[in-house]
Amino acid sequence: MNSPATAPLRDQEVKTSSKAIWSLVLGILSISCLWLLGSIPAIILGIIALKAIEESGGSLKGRGMGIAGIVTGSVGVFTGIGMVGVMAGLSLPAYSSMRQRAQETKTMSEVRQLLFACKVYAVDNKGAYPPSLQDLLVDGQFKSEDLLFWKMDDSSDSPLPYLYRSGLNDMSPADEPLIAAPEPLLGKRVVGYSDASVSSVEEEEFQAGMADLFR
Repeated sequence: MNSPATAPLRDQEVKTSSKAIWSLVLGILSISCLWLLGSIPAIILGIIALKAIEESGGSLKGRGMGIAGIVTGSVGVFTGIGMVGVMAGLSLPAYSSMRQRAQETKTMSEVRQLLFACKVYAVDNKGAYPPSLQDLLVDGQFKSEDLLFWKMDDSSDSPLPYLYRSGLNDMSPADEPLIAAPEPLLGKRVVGYSDASVSSVEEEEFQAGMADLFR
């Protein structure tokens, strides 16, 4: 008969490693919803649990749970990386669109300022709009030529001059295009008219009926 010191541990004396349990739980959650937030702790806890079980001398069990936690946690890592890639792929176009819409609003504001300056110029020049936008600088309407140039975005190092149609005056038809952005944004071109109104027209419409006016 075995002595109490050498007798096998009874089932009730063998505990399941809590770290192994949590490793499995987090591993499963990492696949479904937690992704990287659950997968990395699942792997770490699984490794710790396996080491503790091995060193426990049989007083701890849950090796299968620990291994399962490591495996599901590893799957969760790849799932998380994949989801990050998908989310980035979905968010980048939206972010780009928002930036371009903001730039469109900025462009419309700049065109309005240029139109207003042309109107002021006309008051002092018998109703004639300036021969070129550069003449607004000579006339003192602007102190800097920055407003005469359009940028695709704030980081652009190559600003383009706004398109300007010379030869018009304040008696020209209200719908005569006077100023236009040099490039389209989101498939539309910002155009300023003789009556100082501004609109954003489809690029196809601009090319068909307005582009030749600015050449």
